[in-house]
Parts: sequence; C-alpha cells; structure tokens
Amino acid sequence: MLSLTFVQICAGIALAATFAGFIVGRLRLPASTGPIRIVAKRPPARGTQLVWVLGTLVAVFWPVGVFIVPVYAYHWPATTDFPGSWIVQIFGVVLGASGGILYSRAARALGRQMTPAIQVQKDHQLLQTGPYRSIRHPVYTAIISIALGQTLFFLSPPLALVTVLLAGLAWYRARLEETLLASPAAFGKTYEVYMARTGRFLPRLHAPSPAAP
Repeated sequence: MLSLTFVQICAGIALAATFAGFIVGRLRLPASTGPIRIVAKRPPARGTQLVWVLGTLVAVFWPVGVFIVPVYAYHWPATTDFPGSWIVQIFGVVLGASGGILYSRAARALGRQMTPAIQVQKDHQLLQTGPYRSIRHPVYTAIISIALGQTLFFLSPPLALVTVLLAGLAWYRARLEETLLASPAAFGKTYEVYMARTGRFLPRLHAPSPAAP
C-alpha cells in the first residue's frame, strides 16, 4: 500500500488540476447572450438530481479528506493490506486522470449546453464531434471513471458505495435524456440514427450494419 505522504502529494496535484481545469473551462465559455430559454425538459425523480450533484462533488473532492481526516479518507475501514495493492492504486490514478481528461473534453464541447438539468435549450445542438463522435454520454463516463479511480487509489469502501450510486443514477439519467432528445421536441429521428451508431457510455465495438435498400 502506498504511504500516506505519497497519497497526499498525489491528492494535492489532483485538486490543483481540478481547480485549474474549472478556471480554464469557465474562461473558455462563450459570453452569455441573455437568459437561457428552455424548449423542453424531462425532470428526473424528485431528489435524484440533488443526489447526483452531491455524489459527484463527493467523488471529485474526496482528496480534500485525505488532508483533513486522513484516517477516514484513506484506507478506511482499515483492513489487512493485500499483495499488489499499490498496483491497484496506480491503476486508480490512471483511471481517474483519464476521466478528468474526458470530462474536460466533453465540457468544452458542450459549452453553455452543459447543465445537470435534463432539458433542451433554444438553438440546442446535437454534438457529434470530440468524445460525442462515439459516446452519447461522455460526461457520465468521465464522472464514473473519476469516482472509481478515486475509490481504487484511496482504497475506500465508502467511496465505492458512492461510485455504485453514481453509476446507477448515470444509467437512469441517460435513459431520460435519450427519451427527451429522441422526441419531436428535440431531434427526433436524427437522434435515433445517432443512437444507433454510438455507445451509451463506451464506444461500440462494432458499427451497426447498414440497412438493406
């Protein structure tokens, strides 16, 4: 198992990267042209959106706990170390960093369309570039990757439960979004075609066969 000092150094780097990414992302957003007009929306079950946001914040900012309450944030409840635990932790770093990069790319592509609300805005665009070329919900994929990466790096069963909760909510929210975006109020048939050639959270292994004439 990696030492607490090393883990805290990595946690500090991760937090610095998170704040830097947030600031850069905000600066790159296009200037607001007025209030956002909502064309259609599909609210999730009451309370689930708040749980989604809070769960995401817990997963992303779990490294803060390594400095404030390390006895609980790192390898708690304490169990016997297992062979190769450091390999699992390093894999967690790679997975979490990959999720952070994917999140940054997806957020940049979404711009002001990015919101925790499941809605269609006026002049909403169906993105099919960047990570959206092959994945319909890269933001959800990124958040789950970050949460799972943090779980493995900090060897945290409580964070594992948060990750499972986020994965379930991501699946639930993705289905609501797809139903809305495939409706006549949004993109209709165009979105159905897009769904047929892309994966929900991961790229499709095989492209669908073209329909016979």
